[in-house]
Amino acid sequence: MKASIKSIDGVETRILSAGDGPPLFLLHGVGLSADCFVKNIDPLAQSFSVIAPDLLGHGFTAAVDYRGTAPQVEMARHVLGVAAALGLSQFSVAGSSFGALVAALIYFMRADTVDKLVLIGSGSVFHSTEDQRRTLTASQANGVAAMSNPTLAGCRKRLANIVHSATCIPDEMLLAQLTAYAYPDRIGAYRDTISGAVASLDDPEARVISRLEQLGPDTLVIVGRDDIRADWNAHASGVKRMPRAALEIYDDCGHLPFLEHPNLFNSQVDAFLANVSRVAS
Repeated sequence: MKASIKSIDGVETRILSAGDGPPLFLLHGVGLSADCFVKNIDPLAQSFSVIAPDLLGHGFTAAVDYRGTAPQVEMARHVLGVAAALGLSQFSVAGSSFGALVAALIYFMRADTVDKLVLIGSGSVFHSTEDQRRTLTASQANGVAAMSNPTLAGCRKRLANIVHSATCIPDEMLLAQLTAYAYPDRIGAYRDTISGAVASLDDPEARVISRLEQLGPDTLVIVGRDDIRADWNAHASGVKRMPRAALEIYDDCGHLPFLEHPNLFNSQVDAFLANVSRVAS
């Protein structure tokens, strides 16, 4: 795995990458960074060219002024800019939580570029407006508590609040998170992202819940049964509306299945993208 900084449409963007196969983007959730995929990038890179950017205003990527545009829309455009800078005309996208909404919006913006989708524990995709309003409010309280006074213990507690067992949290992820939170603009960028997401909950162009029937690519949906941020029942209902989707529910799993059950996640995503039978959960 290597890290690079690229200017994407004038925005300094950090990208973690590895591998030489078909391209696969990994998109993190709000308040996190590409480092959350530390248990996935190298294993998946055995089959794919994995690209994990820090989304706008997250990790070590510069913040932007959304100017009234929904943050997820700008993030989708930014990821398309990363793809263009890397010379990629088609790719698969796996997104976690808010990153799954970004992944789905990429498809609606440029359907010709998206091969397959993996949507992971995403209230942003599958929750009703009011349920997602409550989820975003709770997420902001948890994130601000860690960002307002960054400490290693605070970062660990923030993640422990959303996973089934804190034993899954790797130290290298915590150190990267602690460093990013020390940047003076991170908490403001985080609040702007959350407030923009809340403001866009009634905007059909910034959401996909009303358009699940139009999500055309083969799609794998993965969710933890114990996820406090993403109701697995809403995911199950949503998958029934999608034309080419399959659902995997992980037991003893919270909001970050790829971090909590990395071996299962990596094998299922690898198999799904490679068009072979998936490992049973």
